[in-house]
Amino acid sequence: MQMKSIVENLDFRYLLQTLEELAKVPAAVPMGTEVFMEPDDPVLVHYVQNELRPRLLKIGVDDLIDVPKNQIVVRFGDGTSDNVFLVQVYTPVQHHNLMTDPWSGKIQNGGQWSYDEPCLFGQGGTQNKSHQAIILAILKVFLDHNVTLDGHLYVAINNEGRSSHACTASILEALPEKPNFALLLTATGERISMGNRGRVDVNITVRGKAVHSSQPANGLSAIDGAWEVMKRIKEMKLPGSHQLLGKRHAIPYQITYSPLAPHTLPEKALLRIDRRLLPGDQPAAATDELRQAIGDMAPYEVTVEQGNFMWPALVDPQEIGVQRLMDAHMAVHNEKPDIFYGQGTFDAGGPCAAGVPAVMYGVGGGGGVLEADFVPISQVERVARTVAQTILSYFLE
Repeated sequence: MQMKSIVENLDFRYLLQTLEELAKVPAAVPMGTEVFMEPDDPVLVHYVQNELRPRLLKIGVDDLIDVPKNQIVVRFGDGTSDNVFLVQVYTPVQHHNLMTDPWSGKIQNGGQWSYDEPCLFGQGGTQNKSHQAIILAILKVFLDHNVTLDGHLYVAINNEGRSSHACTASILEALPEKPNFALLLTATGERISMGNRGRVDVNITVRGKAVHSSQPANGLSAIDGAWEVMKRIKEMKLPGSHQLLGKRHAIPYQITYSPLAPHTLPEKALLRIDRRLLPGDQPAAATDELRQAIGDMAPYEVTVEQGNFMWPALVDPQEIGVQRLMDAHMAVHNEKPDIFYGQGTFDAGGPCAAGVPAVMYGVGGGGGVLEADFVPISQVERVARTVAQTILSYFLE
């Protein structure tokens, strides 16, 4: 079949039905101070093994690679060329945590959020579930129409929910060959993310002495110690910036105290600092910069430790995979895609650091980081066409 015919034969009824079903299955990182989710968390084990795996088998996928950390990779293609393309979809749902009725999967008009069209509502719809349904529909049309790709297409179900690249590292290690290019499907609003800053969590512990709040002079309040730490961090100078990715920063984003007792000033404070990284920055060196900036806090005991980190990402727009994606978007939309360089951090830095150019692309929608999550159905269909054509053109042209 011609590439155009294959794309036109995408089963959008199957795509929408699959998305509705997946939208009803919980896969959210719990609210609270522990923001990480292990890949073998029972919620994710159920989602991957009881929801996604059966759907792969049902559409006829018969070449699966089981990867550590509860991950699955589909291998597709005859391997007769050196073309190796990796597509990754993700499972942990990290945003829209205050959404009402998050697992409804209902379809209704999104006019309240300036999308005057049918939208599917469900937590994780924009971030990952739309893209899971999209890749299932693409694999289905390939299998239904006996599409043959030279080289290999790998489609990975990635369970990264810990602000690291550990899951991607496991996937790349499990592949029998190194991909030439990686497309990470996530919510970009049908724009291409060509790069982003990295980040390292710097975990700071401040120890004082608990005391009744009526007699603060008899103890050493960790609240005062944490305040002083934040003051010193705010005074830090982080010179330099990247013309595309922006500036470095060090921002406290989480503070907890213990013990929490009636009328008691706490003994310990735990601070988690978001230190953004630019190309060339090293997590250990960035951590040490904070350690030096905080300095001696006697009589407080202060420890500064490196936590999880993610590398920056930056891809040359002339990469063949990028060009195929841009051409496919143009064919579907009749206009060039917007490209951007994100201030946030995602998994693209993992493949990039391993020598695999990786960009991000996907649907948009959603009402805010905490509020309602929804995806316009028209965008799901357009992204499915774009991704299908990108894959086909990578192998067939």
